[in-house]
Amino acid sequence: MTIAVLAALLAGTLIAIQSAIIGVFGENLNPFVAAVWVHVGGLAFGVLGVLVAPRLGFELAAVRQAPWGLLAGVAGMLLVTGIAVAVGGLGLASTLAIVTGMQLVVGFALEATGLIGRAVALDPVRVVGALLIVAGVYVVASRGPVPA
Repeated sequence: MTIAVLAALLAGTLIAIQSAIIGVFGENLNPFVAAVWVHVGGLAFGVLGVLVAPRLGFELAAVRQAPWGLLAGVAGMLLVTGIAVAVGGLGLASTLAIVTGMQLVVGFALEATGLIGRAVALDPVRVVGALLIVAGVYVVASRGPVPA
């Protein structure tokens, strides 16, 4: 198993845990305000990491070269706000299914067009796999949360 696969597995696990926390947090606060606090926590963690490991660097020059990279932070705010709203209405599993399905569809579109990053040709086998995942999203999300 490669480091990239392990990183993806860790990221998927963290997205699920983060979404559960955000869902509960968003029930007690305005979802946008909850997203702000979530990002304040992330900023504090990031600053601490740079202070503890200065060799990571804090490359302002890189931001000056590609300031549009900061839009990922805007996307993160909107993502966290959306999850805070969706988990309360759909439940955690349905929310994660829909989010995962959209990530896959948009990821294929971005790769196919090369709009952000390098272009990657569509592979029919991968497309079939994506269609199976989207079908699974429908099955999970159409049932809604099942009461315990």
